[in-house]
Amino acid sequence: MRYHPTRVYKWSRTSYGDKPYCFALLQVVSHTPLNTIRRYVHMNMGTDRRGTEILAKDGLALSDIRRFPSGRGICATLRDMLIVNNYAPSGAGKRQEREAFYNTKVMHLIPSSSTAMILAGDFSCVLTNDDCTEKRNYSRALARLIEGLVLIDVWEATPKRTAYTHYTATGTSRIDRIYVTHGLGRRQQGAETVAAAFTGHFEVILRLTMDVPCSIHGKGYWRMNVSFLSDPSFQQTMKANWEMWRTHVKYYPNRIMW
Repeated sequence: MRYHPTRVYKWSRTSYGDKPYCFALLQVVSHTPLNTIRRYVHMNMGTDRRGTEILAKDGLALSDIRRFPSGRGICATLRDMLIVNNYAPSGAGKRQEREAFYNTKVMHLIPSSSTAMILAGDFSCVLTNDDCTEKRNYSRALARLIEGLVLIDVWEATPKRTAYTHYTATGTSRIDRIYVTHGLGRRQQGAETVAAAFTGHFEVILRLTMDVPCSIHGKGYWRMNVSFLSDPSFQQTMKANWEMWRTHVKYYPNRIMW
């Protein structure tokens, strides 16, 4: 993941017994090589070429994938839980566009029948003065959306401490957040921010527990996915790596060790 220019990297983890189930929500994805991660990636590059993605651990049964044409939003269903990943228009000059984004577009991803929800991403704004040290970029539309959906900020359940996720020359802000419905909030095991080398934002990590398994595991053995051999992207990557590896022969005592 360090080689892909994503700006936010969030993990939500659910557990059944001692087995973790993980998925990651990424925003501002401008490269497509993540497509080579088979059965893990649900990508939405869109017309803006700054896409959003949901990466799910192999075995998680995500369904009902829906996407914004612009690439600024993608959602999926995990059993009875809705996962919404969004990247709102950023900057003071796009205030009206951002308000329209929350007033109309985000609601198209949210069915009225959803009982549990995770809404996460780069919101490009804050709702309280405590979430920034510079001039507050407030969104009335987002505030109404959060209130109407009865969502809670997972950071509110953590010990009172500052957790800014984005730093600039003029100040800091917590524009990267995770909201959940109250039922999921009661299952929260923790939330934290972690620095990442491949992004200008901090990761936001959420840990949850689930009452039932999300995937089925059984006895088996590892087998190579031979479909990679016919994948043009894999072939090109393998060719480039092979040319590089050939130059490393001189660093090994013999070809067998190489």
